[in-house]
Amino acid sequence: TDNTQSGGEDIWSLVQAKQREDLKASTSNVEPNIVVLGGTGAGKTTIVQTLLYREGGAGTSGGTAAPEPTTSLDYRFLRRVVSGGNRKLAHVWELGGGRSLVRLLDIAINLSTVEKTGIVVVADLSRPAETLVDLEFWLSAALRRVKEVLEKITRRPKLPAILEARAQARLGETHRDAASLSGRLSPVPVLIVANKFDKLKNDGLENLKVAARTLRAIAHCAGASLVYVDKSDGTTRQALLAHLSQLQQHQRGELKNKIRDHDSKSVARRGAPVLKIRDIEALSVAIGQDSLRDIGVSSVLPTVSTQTLLDEWKSKFKARFKLSKGNEGKGTAPSDVKLAPEPAVDSILTQVNAQAKQKERAAALARKMAPQGGGGGRGSRRRPPGS
Repeated sequence: TDNTQSGGEDIWSLVQAKQREDLKASTSNVEPNIVVLGGTGAGKTTIVQTLLYREGGAGTSGGTAAPEPTTSLDYRFLRRVVSGGNRKLAHVWELGGGRSLVRLLDIAINLSTVEKTGIVVVADLSRPAETLVDLEFWLSAALRRVKEVLEKITRRPKLPAILEARAQARLGETHRDAASLSGRLSPVPVLIVANKFDKLKNDGLENLKVAARTLRAIAHCAGASLVYVDKSDGTTRQALLAHLSQLQQHQRGELKNKIRDHDSKSVARRGAPVLKIRDIEALSVAIGQDSLRDIGVSSVLPTVSTQTLLDEWKSKFKARFKLSKGNEGKGTAPSDVKLAPEPAVDSILTQVNAQAKQKERAAALARKMAPQGGGGGRGSRRRPPGS
């Protein structure tokens, strides 16, 4: 049988090309679920506005007034039209109101959203005595919630392994720290935004070094990207936008903009965040761009463990910025937060989880029944996914 058409193309090549197109379409249709967390007054709403109003930017299109603080869990969505008239959508959650509302994470990260979730943790550099404890609290809370959800998944038992493989791919399978960081990487993409660098940048070279190395260590060991934001420096806003764009690409499983794995001299591909790694300037370090060796420790040992490196820089940070014992224990364990009973919240969580399970069952049934086959937009409020 002649399997070629008049144009000379092999029919099987056409079938394979169609399969690649279908795969690309299914990947591009993934709707990122972005969860923005951080301490009170850290600048979460400003970061969300920067994401939603990319052209004007937060603080330019909306005037000079500071944005209203978020008091609980705020939901918006980002929609933009791409080539061919197709629309891409991203769901954006912002958790405000402080640590007492950490349970509301259960609404934003659930069985139906966990696979496409990306986490943005905002740390306030204008209050360095609180920067570390806030960052550790919210990063720990988010990753703990992701782990809880993945442990409950029954319909897709391979999903945790899939997300682990994606985390390794984001870091770089040939990265020199791949073995050292195995089991520590976040299953979902994470971006740490160190906001208000303008309040810290004149604080002395040693303070800048300790802050930079500590934040780099936390980000690298968690498999996260790190970016500083300085309202007086427009280049940091561009860096933030590049990191937010990369976060969404990673949520969709796209790694095409990833730069080579660890040398600080490497040059980013088009569209990837530009590497800035000097202690005295606003940092911009995408996942895979840093390494334990580049972060360094003062130990005379030729090699140190990942935990030793983390502990040393955290100790230096606490000593340099004089963290009091009260601050040091201020919410570093999300599981220790004591919450009063909230029937309304509990009811919403029960409803969301039930609907997520129903969607999961429907999707599984649809897969079983399916035949086998071979710039920016404005943010708006709408009905959240899974509700």
